[in-house]
Amino acid sequence: MAAPLDLATLPKVELHVHLEGTVSAATARTLAAGHGEDPDAVLLLEGDGYPHPFRDFEHFLAAFLATAAQVRTPDDLRTIAAAFAAGQAAQRVRWSEATFTAAMMESRGWEPAAMWAALSEGLTAAPGADVGLILDTPRDMGPAMARRTVELAADALAAGAPVVGLGLTGIEGSVHEREFAFLRGAADELGLLLVAHAGETGGPERVAAVLDELRVDRVAHGIASVHDPAVLARVVAEQVVLEVCPSSNVTLGIVTDLAVHPVRELAAAGAAIVIGSDDPPFFATDLTAELDHVGRLLDLDATGQAALQRRALTASAAPQDLVAAVTAELDTWEAAAG
Repeated sequence: MAAPLDLATLPKVELHVHLEGTVSAATARTLAAGHGEDPDAVLLLEGDGYPHPFRDFEHFLAAFLATAAQVRTPDDLRTIAAAFAAGQAAQRVRWSEATFTAAMMESRGWEPAAMWAALSEGLTAAPGADVGLILDTPRDMGPAMARRTVELAADALAAGAPVVGLGLTGIEGSVHEREFAFLRGAADELGLLLVAHAGETGGPERVAAVLDELRVDRVAHGIASVHDPAVLARVVAEQVVLEVCPSSNVTLGIVTDLAVHPVRELAAAGAAIVIGSDDPPFFATDLTAELDHVGRLLDLDATGQAALQRRALTASAAPQDLVAAVTAELDTWEAAAG
């Protein structure tokens, strides 16, 4: 029997993680207390952590928003950004694309310049873990917030903030994807990627919709593709990159158990999957653990694990010098592990 792979030393790329969703329960308590709040009254916690599992997506969203609401000052944002970068560095995640809902923060009274400064300082605090930002807009907040998100992305780029993409998140089916079709042109004009959550809580028709209406560069989640042969065939034929987050799907009750996660069906069909942790402390996971889960489900050897990272790197907005460096690191890791 081959020795277990040392995934801790694997150079990694993470394309699906929400910055506000990386705040640990302990940090959320500290932030709330620092703002004069009773953490047990304003946060949705169970014991020392977040509920596990969540009853449903709405239960999770309530916990997520309660924690995000405690990020109220530039120091708060700098703190969570630095903690995220340090955690990625500890896992040897060389490049991350973290989703951040800037328009929601602005709606709470934040000045954009303060956001960009805090993020830029915090995200660069850990050498060896480079981070780009995807500014997302929740579907259920409507097209007006999406248009404001485009304006914020332009402002961030002008300020030198590391924005690399636009994202569509939120409750699937709440507003039709065609209402956000302008995001494709906006992303192209700004030189950004466009990523949309689809096929997580929604069905395969939502995956088809983001491909048809938004012509996205990647689909966040996309696991519902397996429920429609035509959608799955299209995803495979077009090699649409799907950002799969197994523990998130199980903790939210979308999938009953890791053992029956559709990542197996997606991989067997030839879909272009990459792996993410989504909101790690909310789902009691991190990228290393997710890769271990997927490695077991797909029986991946060193070549298979390295291939997942190479695919994520290719689908990313990482600078070319970093792409070259991480590619060389992956070659070295694979040779040593194989």
